[in-house]
Amino acid sequence: MKKILFTSLLFLSFGMMTKAQDFRVGATAGYNLSSPSGYNSGSGFHVGLKGELGLPQVTKGLYLDFGLMLSSYGWKSPGYYYSDNYTSSSVEAMDNNTLDYKLSPYYLNIPVHIGYKFSVGRNVNLFFNAGPYFNIGLFGKSKITLTDNNGISLTKNVSDNVFSDKVLNRFDWGLGVRAGAEIARHVQLSVGYDWGMKNINKMVPDSKNRTFTASFAYLF
Repeated sequence: MKKILFTSLLFLSFGMMTKAQDFRVGATAGYNLSSPSGYNSGSGFHVGLKGELGLPQVTKGLYLDFGLMLSSYGWKSPGYYYSDNYTSSSVEAMDNNTLDYKLSPYYLNIPVHIGYKFSVGRNVNLFFNAGPYFNIGLFGKSKITLTDNNGISLTKNVSDNVFSDKVLNRFDWGLGVRAGAEIARHVQLSVGYDWGMKNINKMVPDSKNRTFTASFAYLF
């Protein structure tokens, strides 16, 4: 119920700001490369809504940048050497094998940044923005893979929902930066980086999200 109320308030805020003269909204999508501390990197994506609210009353070029996106992350643990027998209902016992975990969580991603934009030519602006982001865990799976000395692998599904099963913390937050170019006032291309400030894994100490992003947006 709290998540539904929170999301409803965000959409209400979007609706109210569309009446503002300096407000624009559009769609955005892009690529995520996640490298949480203690894990190997993996690919994901983001897609959703993006908004901008100009703040010319403060200074020309200043704006508020925010979004509401479905964002996927992917990573896996390093290959651990496992010398004892590993047994389960679906994985045969193996000796001298390697073991790794793979996780693929999906979040509701909400960045709220302050940015500055300036012209570098006809119909071309450069921009930079920075600020906090907030992640609410929605769903995602985790798997375990064992590989023996002959290269034969067996994979087992460990969790069908890493948040409901309390493998990962549902709430995450951090700081992000974005830089890019705006063309003809509508098309935006950007790259950025997010530094997670909260431990995401209940079983691994000091495991925080680290994510490189590349995005395309179209604003109306």
